[in-house]
Amino acid sequence: MASSAPDVFSNHKENTMHWDQGTVYDISWSSDGSQLTAAGSTGPVRTWRLERGGHKEGDAHSGLPSSIERIAWSPPANPSLLAAAAYEKTVCVWDQRVSSTTMRFATRGVNSDVGWHPRGAYVLVASRDEGIEVFDTAQPSRPVVSASIDGASLNSARWNADGSLLLLATHAGSVEIYAWPLMTHITTIPAHASSCNCIASDAHYIATGGADSCVQLYSTRDFSLHTVIGGFESPVVFAEFSACGKFVACASDDEHLVIHSTKGCVVHKEKMHGLATALEWHPRNLAFAVASAGKASKPAVSIFL
Repeated sequence: MASSAPDVFSNHKENTMHWDQGTVYDISWSSDGSQLTAAGSTGPVRTWRLERGGHKEGDAHSGLPSSIERIAWSPPANPSLLAAAAYEKTVCVWDQRVSSTTMRFATRGVNSDVGWHPRGAYVLVASRDEGIEVFDTAQPSRPVVSASIDGASLNSARWNADGSLLLLATHAGSVEIYAWPLMTHITTIPAHASSCNCIASDAHYIATGGADSCVQLYSTRDFSLHTVIGGFESPVVFAEFSACGKFVACASDDEHLVIHSTKGCVVHKEKMHGLATALEWHPRNLAFAVASAGKASKPAVSIFL
């Protein structure tokens, strides 16, 4: 493991939200960072409006299915929309302005990931065994792209920071990169010896976390390997860039969250209450939210700031 760097997170305090909706499947910040939303195994999706001060109870969303497993707030271009992927081959788009679902997409398979194009016009849905589908919010009746990826089983799918590339993390350990919107295959990155569990991107790097217990950073310019981050004792399940692009937060199955610089240096290590089930940085500062669940503790959503 690379040597340690100054810990700019040492004064962060944990704030635990009220949560009684079972295991937390996913969390997402609104684009301005004023709201945090979580989806769990039981009960409705819940949002905490952080500008209220006394925010720990949160508000339940009406009009969404109870089986939501993946959520994503839209980018600043269209900030009031929340994409919510249900297990039963449905994606709903909930509009905060009217407090109801305004769009529904029927998908081909069991939904394993959902995300937005950086300009806010498209919703990307990944299915573990059925590939990807992309929906245009202006014409939501059918996908504008529906593609299987050469039989690959997908764990995660993301656009890169400027929306020009689709990045697909596969169960075989590779990252498949496609040009958007042409969907021409650009390259394959052989990132991990086994499953590539997660993928993230900022303006400079692509981060991948794998079942081989490491995180790798690749250049977005030529896809060359920049840094290998090791020291994990179990498969890495989350790797996310901070809004400033200086840090990568990683979580594995060993109940620790570790923050590294993009040079690979350890900056901060946080003991969790159990296994991390979701992780996301605040979109404007160095706060971050983590969901966890352990044998000796109930599922929890915490904000560190």
